[in-house]
Amino acid sequence: MTRRFCFIFLLTLGGLLMSADAVIAPLWSDYYLNHLELSKNGNEYYELINTLIGFIKSQHPNLPEEDMKLIIASIMEASEQHGVDPRLIASLIAAESGFRKTAVSRVGARGLTQLMPDKCRDFDWRDIRGNVNRGTEYLRKMMNRFDSVSLALAAYNAGPTRISRNIRNYSWPRETRYYVDRVTVYYNNLRQAKEM
Repeated sequence: MTRRFCFIFLLTLGGLLMSADAVIAPLWSDYYLNHLELSKNGNEYYELINTLIGFIKSQHPNLPEEDMKLIIASIMEASEQHGVDPRLIASLIAAESGFRKTAVSRVGARGLTQLMPDKCRDFDWRDIRGNVNRGTEYLRKMMNRFDSVSLALAAYNAGPTRISRNIRNYSWPRETRYYVDRVTVYYNNLRQAKEM
């Protein structure tokens, strides 16, 4: 009897978990659409969303609409939660993965924000919301530690220990210098788009 009950319980739980994706995806779409609808009343927010849409489409023209909605909703939520400019988050994602949620680097970094496996053990790294949130959380941690966006980006890319050792002379690996420049150019362009 106990085995039968455990089996039925696990079967029911498995069914609930399998259907969770079907429930979560529309909720995130609703989050995005509600904010987009509300933003029509507040021009600044509406313009920011439109700027992000244009930027993401320029980086990944074939991105499915549902992924676009989830990415923007996730960026906006992570921005609110961690106090990081959404344009900086989008710039980081563009440089890290080109908005490809299944991107895997040669060193094993994964997902939109290219998290190392030790940073995404407790969730599926392909989950847009989880990956964007964890990447933004880590970026905020680096910003707090180094008190500089460029140093935080360098630490995000090369690791905080390597950057701490070379903080005075900026003798970072070439890849890291290129990465910081690339994210900074994206970020400045997105910020200037707001001012136009």
